Amino acid sequence: MKHALLVSVAALALGAAPLAAQTSKAPAHTGRTVRVQMLQQGSAYKFVPANFSVHPGDVVEFVNVSGFPHNVGFEANQIPAGAATVLNAAMARRSGALLGPMMMAAHETYRISFAGAPVGAYHYFCLPHKALGMIGVITVAR
Repeated sequence: MKHALLVSVAALALGAAPLAAQTSKAPAHTGRTVRVQMLQQGSAYKFVPANFSVHPGDVVEFVNVSGFPHNVGFEANQIPAGAATVLNAAMARRSGALLGPMMMAAHETYRISFAGAPVGAYHYFCLPHKALGMIGVITVAR
């Protein structure tokens, strides 16, 4: 017991998650990182870019720029079969199924790995601004 506690304390000191929190890991990031800005321009709320392609293993990094709070969610009925399990594992600090946490601060980032993701279209949105058109499509291609 004392050894497990020391290992957990050492892991935390090195910036790792505690051993108990590492039970559900997403596949490793093996590709490039695509940066997406989340912003308000006048009365428009949008992702820039909104529609783009990635490959399995790529990471999408969402950056909170202006007009926040923002978050990232995926339409369960508008993603490929089997994708929900991969996304839920890849989305840290989820506030619900396929729904990332609210980002409240400027320059805050949220990263989602598409390692192991099935090919196809992933329709995504910002929940607070979805009705205002803050939506997009990530296409995972081989």
